[in-house]
Amino acid sequence: MKTIDYPIYNEKLIVNKLSNGLTVYIQPKPGFNKTTAVLGVNYGAIDRTFQVNGKKITQPAGIAHFLEHKMFDKQDYDVFELFNKTGARSNAYTSFTTTNYLFSTAESLKENLDILLDFVQIPYFTQEKVQREKGIIDQEINMYQNDLDNQAYFKIIANLYPDSALATDIAGTVKTVDQIQLADVQLAYNTFYRPENMSLFITGKVDPQLAMTWIVNNQKNKATPQPQVLQRENNFVENSQEHVEQFKMDVARPKVTIGLRGNDLVPTGRDGLKYEIAISIMFDLFFSENAVEYDKLYRDEIIDDSFSWEFENERSFHFAVLGCDTKKPADFIKQMHSIIRMIPNQIVNKTSEFILQKNELLGNYIEMMDSEEAISGQFDGFIGEPVTIYDEVAILNELTLADVTAIAKSFLSKATMQEVMIRAADND
Repeated sequence: MKTIDYPIYNEKLIVNKLSNGLTVYIQPKPGFNKTTAVLGVNYGAIDRTFQVNGKKITQPAGIAHFLEHKMFDKQDYDVFELFNKTGARSNAYTSFTTTNYLFSTAESLKENLDILLDFVQIPYFTQEKVQREKGIIDQEINMYQNDLDNQAYFKIIANLYPDSALATDIAGTVKTVDQIQLADVQLAYNTFYRPENMSLFITGKVDPQLAMTWIVNNQKNKATPQPQVLQRENNFVENSQEHVEQFKMDVARPKVTIGLRGNDLVPTGRDGLKYEIAISIMFDLFFSENAVEYDKLYRDEIIDDSFSWEFENERSFHFAVLGCDTKKPADFIKQMHSIIRMIPNQIVNKTSEFILQKNELLGNYIEMMDSEEAISGQFDGFIGEPVTIYDEVAILNELTLADVTAIAKSFLSKATMQEVMIRAADND
């Protein structure tokens, strides 16, 4: 067990890798009234093709999300009901690369930790329950089909990464979900839901020594899986053929989404986080409400308050998505292309804007430090070294405009672009 100190903030992170491989991170927050715990699995929607002990396996799209659902389906108890009895709020979500199970509570921490660890680490799968779950997830998928933002987001990613695990919604499709069998669920669980492929992060009102004792005792009662050699296979075919994909839905105005696929090499660990923060500032310098470029687009009625952007930097891929509802879709695409092309040369001239955006982002981080849920949301234990919100602030403080310029040029010089436009069904 070791302690990582953050003396500037009078904070600390306790790290303990247990004998079974589970890594536990505890960040106590004296004065807080609640505690949040997140049990993360380094397994997400893209982990469909892999090798275990030399044997290649390919599973249906959506299985990671399907498995997340199945973890709550037990033989003789309801997981949410157990959490509710203690006054805790619980949830779970699956991303492209991780699956996370969490709770937040003001009391009964030991009981809730046992519930969390037990329901995730003691599975109950049957053929009947697997078949029944398919109908539930089919309804969820059909609901997504009518969600404009969801459709635009996943269609642009599919165009950026065709013929890959990223080309399908995290939940899969009705067809792929129907292909999932009991043996698939069991194999996915046994392969990825292993202590050495998981981490537990706890923050808020918590006694680290006492909580660690509870966790160690809980893990002693569980069998350690046999060692395995796991090799993930995520091959993303390059797609440099730019085109605007158009399709029709029930919209009042066209919705346009632009995707930028990063093809440059992103460093790992804290350097990777520096890259991510730099790209975020880059976009803010040109597309935040304070930016001259944003203001002109707004005044020309090319964009409105629906405009947004996001940047994803995950294991083995990174991309940006910018989108807006606009009555001038062609102008939106043209102007966005123009601004993106000139960023590498113009960013060096934004010294004062850089200071402003950096300070604004710093303020956002400081605000998040008062929320145990925000702190847990920023934590990452799967990039080779633990990264907390305090590490992010340290990286931000050291970041220079020259750093942002260099990283922006690295990203944009090799990025490929795609567009998706959703038009009203009655527009021909």
